[in-house]
Amino acid sequence: MQLGFVNFNTEEKKRVSKMIQLLQESEAIEELGIGRVRDHFSNSLFPGTSTLQHHAKYFAILPSLYYQAAHQGKRFSSVQDVEKYIIEAEVQITRQLAEHKGQETMTGITGINTYKEGQKDYRKYVKYNPTYIYGSGMAIYGMIPNTSIYQLILEISNREKENPHNKRWFKGEDLTDDAQNEMTGEKQLILCSGEKYDFFNGVSMPMAVSTVEADFVKKKILESPYCQDSLLSFLLEVDSIFLTEHYYDLGQQLNGLCDEIKDIYDKSVLFSKLVHLLDWSFNHAYYISFGKENYAGDCRFAFEELYQTHKKELKNSDSYHSLFDYIRVIDPLLTDFCEKCYNAILEHGESSLCILDDLVTRRERIVKRERSKIGDNDYRDQKRMDPGCNTFRWSSVRTIVNELRNPQ
Repeated sequence: MQLGFVNFNTEEKKRVSKMIQLLQESEAIEELGIGRVRDHFSNSLFPGTSTLQHHAKYFAILPSLYYQAAHQGKRFSSVQDVEKYIIEAEVQITRQLAEHKGQETMTGITGINTYKEGQKDYRKYVKYNPTYIYGSGMAIYGMIPNTSIYQLILEISNREKENPHNKRWFKGEDLTDDAQNEMTGEKQLILCSGEKYDFFNGVSMPMAVSTVEADFVKKKILESPYCQDSLLSFLLEVDSIFLTEHYYDLGQQLNGLCDEIKDIYDKSVLFSKLVHLLDWSFNHAYYISFGKENYAGDCRFAFEELYQTHKKELKNSDSYHSLFDYIRVIDPLLTDFCEKCYNAILEHGESSLCILDDLVTRRERIVKRERSKIGDNDYRDQKRMDPGCNTFRWSSVRTIVNELRNPQ
């Protein structure tokens, strides 16, 4: 199933591209400002994913929802009218998923805690609805256009209302008043799996994907030019690979992966191990600034233990210098910071915390400025969570790939 295109002007395209870039990673930039490098690794290895995504099912049902909305014969009065319709349907999708008998877990069902209120007033549904969470991925995989899906549905539905016998538009046809001189000749499509859904009157819906849905989602990911030779595509093509719980253990099974992507994966692991140490160092500096020696002592112990765990890899200076050369073009200031911290760790080992305390404190002030937490009495009584290692969306990817491998 497919339909033609809406061609937007240059400014619209710029706004959409920026939005999709922002949606790639849901995590806020943390105190040390590693977001740009972290997102580069995530996007290179697992394009189209985000940490807010939890299930493959949404990649199958949402394009069908948009297609039905565009072709239902209703004339929407505005983009806001379309958005309301889509969110109301998403509330019903949440209800159907929640009410499916035998559903093993409610984890990852978007809006599971607010759908009852949303049935009465769609504005009381979640802040980040399924379209927001999965929209950038659907665009990257070519399921929907790289543009505002609400605007697209509005234009298509109104055009069909005016010309009901023309179900498809051809390349080069301009459907907007302000898109003159922007006709690229490319068709934009909404593609669906072919599975049937009753979004408003259905009784329940399984979270598990059907064979039809799984084949559709896998096909679109593998066909996407953004996913060529990615680790995501490799995991879908080579289904004998065990989806390890820990991201670091995955590297033992990647024989046959494109050399460039394998190198990016290896560098991501090195980066994650170094930053994990620096996160513990940050917590240590944080507690020291408030004179909380007991908490600082726990951080010191965790840092020393983690250093011993990664000591062998940390001693491989050639690998880390190669990592720094690689990420310097992505974020030179972060790279300089990481390199200084690494040299301190390399020289002083588990006794490097005093040097690192100063480095992470200065780094946080550069990144957060007036929002810095170290030494700010507003945070004196706030305990920090123990830092975990960066896994570049692996938890979400692992679940989605497993669901696509095992349709029901």
